[in-house]
Amino acid sequence: MIWIIASPLLCLGVCLPMFMFYKSTAKYSLAAMYKSAGTLCALIPALVAAIRLDPHCWICAAGILLCAVGDYLLEFSTLLGGGFFLAGHICYIAFLIHLFPVSAVHIICLAVFLGIMIYTFYKNKNLIGKQLPVFAVYGIVLSFMSAFAVGALASGTLYGILIACGGALFFVSDYILLHRNLYTAGKAVSWIIMISYYAAQLLFGISCLYI
Repeated sequence: MIWIIASPLLCLGVCLPMFMFYKSTAKYSLAAMYKSAGTLCALIPALVAAIRLDPHCWICAAGILLCAVGDYLLEFSTLLGGGFFLAGHICYIAFLIHLFPVSAVHIICLAVFLGIMIYTFYKNKNLIGKQLPVFAVYGIVLSFMSAFAVGALASGTLYGILIACGGALFFVSDYILLHRNLYTAGKAVSWIIMISYYAAQLLFGISCLYI
């Protein structure tokens, strides 16, 4: 079990700095490759769990794979990359609904996340401009996914806690990313975005080992 968790962490320790380096030097093809490889690190525990433990983990693995493709494409096309992320989040939602039946906790979490998204989009509608409908669709799906994930905390299980932390980090990462794209931000913010994003993917992948 230890190597299944340690190996993606070690791989990520290489991929993240390499992505940040090539991104800063405007070598976007190499940056995209390492960014996608970093996401694929989370696929290791999910695949092991899908093969050896629970076949439903294939849904989570599919979500990670779609996000990895989205990571690569996002460096060249926001719309195309975002589409793959959208598909990945839909896989996560299907995975989470299977694990945790919808409850009042999920509804409350959804109301909170949607409220944050609506306020943010309304406040920045002039800066977002014509892309507002695209941002809104992605924001709604992200809110649903994060709500179902954070609601897993109520299960009191280890995998529920891991998923809840991952869902919260997904939301935080994308929320900071939106603000970075709309306003100026230092290099440290990019590190925070990527660390929280990769941590979210890893937590989802590792959670599969404890289902």
